[in-house]
Amino acid sequence: MHDLLRVLRNGTIAAGFGLFMWYLRAKHRARALVRPGLGYVDHVTIPVHDLDVARRFYCDVLGAAEIMTIDAEALRRFGRPPAPNGGDGVFHVSLCVGGTTRLDLFLQRRGQPALVQGHPHYAFRVSPRAMRVWKRRLESFGVPTEGPLQLGFPGQASLYFNDPSGNHLEIVCHGFWHEIPIRPPVMTGLAWRPTEE
Repeated sequence: MHDLLRVLRNGTIAAGFGLFMWYLRAKHRARALVRPGLGYVDHVTIPVHDLDVARRFYCDVLGAAEIMTIDAEALRRFGRPPAPNGGDGVFHVSLCVGGTTRLDLFLQRRGQPALVQGHPHYAFRVSPRAMRVWKRRLESFGVPTEGPLQLGFPGQASLYFNDPSGNHLEIVCHGFWHEIPIRPPVMTGLAWRPTEE
């Protein structure tokens, strides 16, 4: 009976939060009719050390779809001059990970966050049922994870991990019904480097 009450409580909280967010977005859109307003986030750039390793991680492990790659050959085809510094800050892979926001992985050999700092990080929403599936999937690829943990309201769950370049990532859901620790993540165990095939 206790589990059923937790499922109902956490599901109700998640639904309430979803309705509140829908209301805020609708209010924002209505305001944009009379004054300038920003739309959705078009794309986010993430710095990576190695484009091929990053592409494999985001496509093979996280299930992203590759849209395009901008490298020396693409620059030549588009009539643009060659990129300086071996393409650092110019070469990139554009991905679709779900939703409307494009993810661009930019070659940048320096500048990732410190391993123990939690921000910035990039969070991807999943259903409550998918949270444990994602944990098993990540760990089957050898990716260390932290969580799921509750940092927010009851039913909120977050799973933390890093990409091969050390960027901090999170999988989050609302309405999670399993008992989980209520605490912030410990980031120190998330550093990893994928093994070569």
